Amino acid sequence: MKLKLLHATPSSSPPLTFSAIQLLAALVLLISLPLSHASVSSMTYVPMGNNPTLYRPGAEPIMHLDQLTFTDTVLNQDHAFLVEFYADWCGHCRAFAPFFREFASIVQAWDRVVTVAVMNCADSFNTRVCRENGVTHFPMVKYYPRAARHPSSAITLEASHSGLQLRDQVARTVVNEFNQFRYPDWPNFIYVNVDSTTTYGSLWQGVAESADYLAIIIEQYESVSPQFMLDLSSRSHAVGTRRALASSPITQMLMITEFPYVALFSRDRQRAIYMNPYSANTLNELNNALANVKGNQPKVTVTTPRPTVPTTTQPPVINCERFPDRCRDMYFVSETDMLKAMYMALHDEVIRTGEVIQGANFTHLYNFVDLLAEHFPVLTFSNEIARRGRNDLKRSSSTILKNSERARLVFSHLREFLRTKSDLQQVFANDWEHHFNSVEVIEAVFTLSPSPSTPRGNTVRAPRPSFADTPAAFGPLSTPLPYTPTWTRSKNTEWTR
Repeated sequence: MKLKLLHATPSSSPPLTFSAIQLLAALVLLISLPLSHASVSSMTYVPMGNNPTLYRPGAEPIMHLDQLTFTDTVLNQDHAFLVEFYADWCGHCRAFAPFFREFASIVQAWDRVVTVAVMNCADSFNTRVCRENGVTHFPMVKYYPRAARHPSSAITLEASHSGLQLRDQVARTVVNEFNQFRYPDWPNFIYVNVDSTTTYGSLWQGVAESADYLAIIIEQYESVSPQFMLDLSSRSHAVGTRRALASSPITQMLMITEFPYVALFSRDRQRAIYMNPYSANTLNELNNALANVKGNQPKVTVTTPRPTVPTTTQPPVINCERFPDRCRDMYFVSETDMLKAMYMALHDEVIRTGEVIQGANFTHLYNFVDLLAEHFPVLTFSNEIARRGRNDLKRSSSTILKNSERARLVFSHLREFLRTKSDLQQVFANDWEHHFNSVEVIEAVFTLSPSPSTPRGNTVRAPRPSFADTPAAFGPLSTPLPYTPTWTRSKNTEWTR
């Protein structure tokens, strides 16, 4: 049938004994089932380990990964993944979390093409996987193509503080992958090429046979079409999608003068049943158009993602030079987070720099350890407001942070160890790791046991440092910490220098 689109108008082994069969079945059940359930993650999977997570398993459209599930889930599946590698103590990760959560909600309908996932690299259970994937900073966002079978296939994206910008990055990356591999079960991102030989049926190329409707988006240049097509990808069994450029003859056939524009067709007729400029409400309008088709019920309910409710509030802008006392309430940090960060920096990060730490790296390491030995905070201060009659009296008090105090001893031991290597200006990473572990065992500041109050996975597979969750006072800072502390304070207590 020749293409003639019309503008829309209103309208065999030896037999086994019975007991042998039972035994074989039991062995298969014991061996295979746990592996199948444990090696591939899901949206309700709770990651193993002891560290808290920045996202809630099962409560958000975000899949959690760990060392047990990463390879089989991301690298051994016929699916694309967008993974955020983070550290639960990392302030930048906490600041990024609301935007990543917003992004995951926006692209929830893309799950047949790409899955959004996270992995906590601060948990020692995941150290090896994070290292194999080249995680050098937090947060780090990586796109794993559908054909990825090795970490080197991943593409690093920008951890943008915008859910929409993250969406656009992923959409462009998905289109690039499709142009290379042309997956038949992905949206057909190839622009429609219409000429004198084009038939109406050829427009449906790449559309599922079960789909009775086809939505075509026409644009002057690639802009919103990837997003639109991915938004409808989970409904591809009912509604197919194609895209065309404004220079296509389709534009003249449909008398379109503004872009981007969306037209909806049914398989049995060439007259459009819906035509409108593309907008944020287009998906709902398509749903209504399907519902209004005479004698047809909509095959699918097309909805827009629920708006994400902000999980954090922005602090008020205060002139800290004029009002230091008011700023002091906002700028403080958790002792737990500081000790986690120091453990990772001095243990995990240093030993992975190479076999030998020498030259400038040796100097930088020494200076850093020296700074920690001299200035790591060991006190927290608070002002208690006591009411006597009509007057409020403010009384200052200080508390020793015992874990931080022992941590200074660890830093001092490490500094003395580096001094013994100063003539050579080098230290072997294995020697550094051995000395660090020896000193830590003596001082017991990085206790390798789970904290009773720390959320964790369903099984503890590897220990991690656990510290008392006590706020350490650093006094007013020049800029606010980009995350909300995990502890609570009474109304009559403030943290001061």
